Amino acid sequence: MRDFLYRLVRRLREDARPLSRNRHFHAFTGETGRALRIDRHLRDLEQHLELLRARGERPRVRALSGGTVQLILRHPTLAVVRTATLSPEEVALLAQSPAGAWALGEAPSQSPPKPAAKQG
Repeated sequence: MRDFLYRLVRRLREDARPLSRNRHFHAFTGETGRALRIDRHLRDLEQHLELLRARGERPRVRALSGGTVQLILRHPTLAVVRTATLSPEEVALLAQSPAGAWALGEAPSQSPPKPAAKQG
């Protein structure tokens, strides 16, 4: 079920062929409705990271056990701190965006390279 959930999230975030929330409403019932919440959460984090990136303020990143990561983000205008704990799958999805890769200290992830054709 977890694999299916994150496949739905990946399809929601795909630019080339996004999954329509209205057309495929049956896919987002019950437990898989979490895919919509995860997608909104990641998009909100990306927006917050873009603001921090524009200001040059890097968030604190704590690696936890099992590949889980905790992001500690200062609010750009208020004196509050936001903490987000991400699963390994969510970290991989966040790292695909430029702001997420910047925050995690990685190069932006691209789709896996296609193997070159064999010559012969």
